Amino acid sequence: MNESHSLARVDLNLFRIFVTVAQRGSTGAAAEELHLTQSAVSHALGRLRQQLGEPVLVRQGRHLVLTPHGRAILPKVQQALTQLQGCMGQGEGFDPRHSDLTFRLGFRDILEAMVLPRWMQELEQMGSPLSFTSSRVRGNQMAQRLLAGELDVAVDLERPVAAGIESCHLRDEPLVLLLGPKHPAFGQESFSQADYQASHHVLVTLQAEERAFVDQRMTGLQGERRVRLHCETYFAAAQVVAHTQLLLTMPATYGTHLASLLGLEVRPLPFDCSPLPIGLYWRRSSSEQAGLVWLRERLQQALAN
Repeated sequence: MNESHSLARVDLNLFRIFVTVAQRGSTGAAAEELHLTQSAVSHALGRLRQQLGEPVLVRQGRHLVLTPHGRAILPKVQQALTQLQGCMGQGEGFDPRHSDLTFRLGFRDILEAMVLPRWMQELEQMGSPLSFTSSRVRGNQMAQRLLAGELDVAVDLERPVAAGIESCHLRDEPLVLLLGPKHPAFGQESFSQADYQASHHVLVTLQAEERAFVDQRMTGLQGERRVRLHCETYFAAAQVVAHTQLLLTMPATYGTHLASLLGLEVRPLPFDCSPLPIGLYWRRSSSEQAGLVWLRERLQQALAN
């Protein structure tokens, strides 16, 4: 009887605030994301502490960290909130014109350039209040960040999925070669594998296992590329190519876009190379949420085109 009365008085918003603070590490960052004042977030944590009978977060330096009790209940709270959100979305569909959700995307610079400009233009035209947060995610951190609720979806090379993660194939992306006007082969019809291997290259830095995954698909390449420069993003690498004799090997769709912007040539690779399989990943517990169903379908449409 007392337990039922206690549960009836629980404010679910307190748990939502708890999860956000746990993810962001401070009441200030959580307040900004939730569109609340910092004092309101602090007050909510105090009320949650009173209702639970012990703290879930404690201050450590400039950050708030989970207590043992907080670590124990966080996954259960996240799962419960996800299930409740899914129930609310059932049968109602999702209308981006009337939703103020914020979607968290695990994108690399390629997808940010290919997808976000068109999405934001379309949403602005329809008067949608939707917002997005895009961040670069490394493959070995993807499952952890999805399961923790830090990301709603992620797009990456296809890889085995962890428990609790769903995935689907998005597309096969071929690799192409970009060269600039200072390269001796610019404007020339022929470009051989010998030319490729004699040239110097700019390489976009990947994790070791990703680099191996890409290199393994270059079945026709004999020997290694002569890499002069490592970059973090393809846009920076393409700008280097525009002003030097260096070559850049990169995914075709974004490569074609950058070539049109920077006056570069796009060439097929002068050897056999299998395309890169690209996958979409999300939490299994969010599979039926109407907003995230819309988001996944929208991503599939964007990349299919």
